Amino acid sequence: MTNIRKNIYLYLTLACFLGIILIFVFDGYIGLHDTLTFTSGEFPVTIAADQWQARGGPDNTPITPANYGNKLTFTYKLDNRHFSSYKSAIDVSVWKNQVKLADLLSTTVNVKAFGKVQAEWVFDTTQFVSGNLTAGTSADFTMVIQQGDIQRKVIINIYQGVNPEKIIPVPQPGGG
Repeated sequence: MTNIRKNIYLYLTLACFLGIILIFVFDGYIGLHDTLTFTSGEFPVTIAADQWQARGGPDNTPITPANYGNKLTFTYKLDNRHFSSYKSAIDVSVWKNQVKLADLLSTTVNVKAFGKVQAEWVFDTTQFVSGNLTAGTSADFTMVIQQGDIQRKVIINIYQGVNPEKIIPVPQPGGG
């Protein structure tokens, strides 16, 4: 009994340390983690579950630019870090001014315990912008990813750049 009393503080310290480690493991690792990956221009962009809250414009919605005429390929990954399987529907749609324009993807995924699954779709910028987008202007669309009770949004800013063939060179001063 005296041996236990001598080491009681050591046992309490070890129990607290183990509790702190378990909190970090269950809070940071265990759960359902979703990640969206796409290429904007020449740069791949990855938006992780914890970044949806910290990025972007109004309501912290991430914003991505896209040149008119390009196609953006999106990959949505679900990482199930639970001890049980997970089944959910994934619906991706495009909106403009709170009006639904089109559905891009509608599928059901079944993820095993500690497994991963991904869904892919393509956003064609010419499909949603009429041909009257003049050079130097842009149009915004909202892509909504509905996965179970979780809703993710991405603002896609489609930009019509200046056609390099139509640029008139500026004459150099002092030259003929």
